[in-house]
Amino acid sequence: MEIARYLTGQLAQVPGLEVTTMPDGMIPSWYGLTATYRPGELGGLPIERFHQALIAEGATEFDRPGSTCPMNQLPLYQHPASLFPGHPHSHRRYQAGDFPVAEHVHAHTTKLSVWHREQDLELAEQYVRAAIKISDHHKELQ
Repeated sequence: MEIARYLTGQLAQVPGLEVTTMPDGMIPSWYGLTATYRPGELGGLPIERFHQALIAEGATEFDRPGSTCPMNQLPLYQHPASLFPGHPHSHRRYQAGDFPVAEHVHAHTTKLSVWHREQDLELAEQYVRAAIKISDHHKELQ
Protein backbone atom coordinates (compact mmCIF):
# COMPACT_ATOMS: atom_id res chain seq x y z
CA MET A 1 0.00 0.00 0.00
CA GLU A 2 2.90 2.36 0.72
CA ILE A 3 4.34 1.89 -2.76
CA ALA A 4 0.92 2.52 -4.30
CA ARG A 5 0.67 5.74 -2.33
CA TYR A 6 4.20 6.72 -3.37
CA LEU A 7 3.58 6.02 -7.07
CA THR A 8 0.25 7.85 -7.02
CA GLY A 9 1.74 10.92 -5.38
CA GLN A 10 4.85 11.07 -7.50
CA LEU A 11 3.33 10.29 -10.89
CA ALA A 12 0.52 12.79 -10.29
CA GLN A 13 3.21 15.50 -10.40
CA VAL A 14 4.58 14.43 -13.79
CA PRO A 15 3.35 16.66 -16.64
CA GLY A 16 1.53 14.52 -19.18
CA LEU A 17 0.20 12.01 -16.65
CA GLU A 18 -2.93 12.23 -14.57
CA VAL A 19 -3.30 9.73 -11.78
CA THR A 20 -6.53 9.32 -9.88
CA THR A 21 -5.87 9.68 -6.18
CA MET A 22 -7.60 7.57 -3.60
CA PRO A 23 -9.98 9.43 -1.26
CA ASP A 24 -8.86 9.67 2.35
CA GLY A 25 -9.70 6.54 4.29
CA MET A 26 -9.85 4.34 1.17
CA ILE A 27 -7.43 1.46 0.75
CA PRO A 28 -6.56 0.49 -2.84
CA SER A 29 -7.24 -3.08 -3.84
CA TRP A 30 -5.58 -3.04 -7.26
CA TYR A 31 -2.34 -4.53 -8.47
CA GLY A 32 -2.02 -2.06 -11.34
CA LEU A 33 -2.03 1.72 -11.30
CA THR A 34 -3.60 3.43 -14.28
CA ALA A 35 -2.71 6.89 -15.48
CA THR A 36 -4.38 9.02 -18.12
CA TYR A 37 -1.94 10.37 -20.66
CA ARG A 38 -2.44 14.06 -21.50
CA PRO A 39 -0.63 14.70 -24.81
CA GLY A 40 -1.56 18.39 -24.76
CA GLU A 41 0.71 18.86 -21.75
CA LEU A 42 3.64 17.46 -23.74
CA GLY A 43 3.28 19.33 -27.00
CA GLY A 44 1.01 16.70 -28.57
CA LEU A 45 3.53 13.87 -28.18
CA PRO A 46 1.63 10.69 -29.13
CA ILE A 47 1.15 8.17 -26.33
CA GLU A 48 2.84 5.52 -28.46
CA ARG A 49 6.04 7.60 -28.58
CA PHE A 50 5.80 8.36 -24.85
CA HIS A 51 5.42 4.64 -24.12
CA GLN A 52 8.32 3.67 -26.41
CA ALA A 53 10.55 6.16 -24.59
CA LEU A 54 9.60 4.67 -21.22
CA ILE A 55 10.51 1.20 -22.48
CA ALA A 56 13.81 2.54 -23.84
CA GLU A 57 14.57 3.88 -20.35
CA GLY A 58 14.07 0.37 -18.96
CA ALA A 59 10.65 1.10 -17.49
CA THR A 60 9.22 -2.00 -19.14
CA GLU A 61 6.40 -2.48 -16.64
CA PHE A 62 4.63 0.56 -18.06
CA ASP A 63 2.03 -1.01 -20.30
CA ARG A 64 -0.80 -0.09 -22.62
CA PRO A 65 -4.15 -1.84 -22.12
CA GLY A 66 -4.77 -4.54 -24.68
CA SER A 67 -7.53 -7.04 -24.04
CA THR A 68 -9.23 -4.59 -21.68
CA CYS A 69 -10.34 -2.49 -24.62
CA PRO A 70 -13.87 -1.18 -25.20
CA MET A 71 -16.22 -4.02 -26.12
CA ASN A 72 -16.97 -2.64 -29.58
CA GLN A 73 -13.32 -3.28 -30.51
CA LEU A 74 -13.49 -7.01 -29.74
CA PRO A 75 -14.09 -9.36 -32.68
CA LEU A 76 -17.14 -10.90 -31.01
CA TYR A 77 -18.95 -7.58 -31.11
CA GLN A 78 -17.74 -6.68 -34.59
CA HIS A 79 -18.75 -10.00 -36.14
CA PRO A 80 -21.30 -11.67 -33.82
CA ALA A 81 -22.84 -13.80 -36.57
CA SER A 82 -19.71 -15.95 -36.77
CA LEU A 83 -20.30 -17.12 -33.18
CA PHE A 84 -24.09 -16.87 -33.11
CA PRO A 85 -25.32 -17.70 -36.62
CA GLY A 86 -29.04 -17.25 -36.94
CA HIS A 87 -29.43 -15.34 -33.68
CA PRO A 88 -32.08 -12.65 -34.17
CA HIS A 89 -29.66 -9.90 -33.16
CA SER A 90 -26.55 -11.24 -34.92
CA HIS A 91 -26.94 -8.48 -37.49
CA ARG A 92 -26.04 -5.83 -34.90
CA ARG A 93 -22.38 -4.95 -35.24
CA TYR A 94 -20.47 -2.39 -33.25
CA GLN A 95 -18.03 -0.11 -34.99
CA ALA A 96 -15.19 2.15 -33.98
CA GLY A 97 -16.72 5.37 -32.73
CA ASP A 98 -19.82 3.76 -31.21
CA PHE A 99 -18.43 4.36 -27.70
CA PRO A 100 -16.30 7.51 -28.03
CA VAL A 101 -15.71 8.07 -24.32
CA ALA A 102 -14.56 4.49 -23.68
CA GLU A 103 -12.41 4.59 -26.81
CA HIS A 104 -10.80 7.87 -25.74
CA VAL A 105 -10.05 6.54 -22.26
CA HIS A 106 -8.54 3.36 -23.70
CA ALA A 107 -6.40 5.29 -26.18
CA HIS A 108 -5.00 7.55 -23.44
CA THR A 109 -4.38 5.02 -20.66
CA THR A 110 -1.12 3.62 -19.47
CA LYS A 111 -0.73 1.29 -16.53
CA LEU A 112 2.00 0.27 -14.16
CA SER A 113 2.42 -2.62 -11.75
CA VAL A 114 2.15 -1.72 -8.10
CA TRP A 115 4.81 -3.55 -6.19
CA HIS A 116 4.10 -4.35 -2.58
CA ARG A 117 7.33 -5.34 -0.87
CA GLU A 118 9.35 -2.76 1.03
CA GLN A 119 12.46 -3.56 -1.01
CA ASP A 120 10.53 -2.69 -4.19
CA LEU A 121 10.46 1.02 -3.32
CA GLU A 122 13.78 1.53 -5.09
CA LEU A 123 12.29 0.01 -8.25
CA ALA A 124 9.25 2.27 -7.98
CA GLU A 125 11.59 5.25 -7.65
CA GLN A 126 13.37 4.22 -10.87
CA TYR A 127 10.05 4.17 -12.70
CA VAL A 128 9.13 7.61 -11.42
CA ARG A 129 12.52 8.95 -12.53
CA ALA A 130 12.00 7.45 -16.00
CA ALA A 131 8.56 9.09 -16.33
CA ILE A 132 9.97 12.44 -15.20
CA LYS A 133 12.85 12.17 -17.68
CA ILE A 134 10.53 11.43 -20.60
CA SER A 135 8.20 14.24 -19.60
CA ASP A 136 11.08 16.70 -19.20
CA HIS A 137 12.55 15.78 -22.60
CA HIS A 138 9.32 15.41 -24.58
CA LYS A 139 10.34 18.04 -27.15
CA GLU A 140 13.31 15.88 -28.17
CA LEU A 141 10.94 12.97 -28.85
CA GLN A 142 8.71 14.86 -31.31
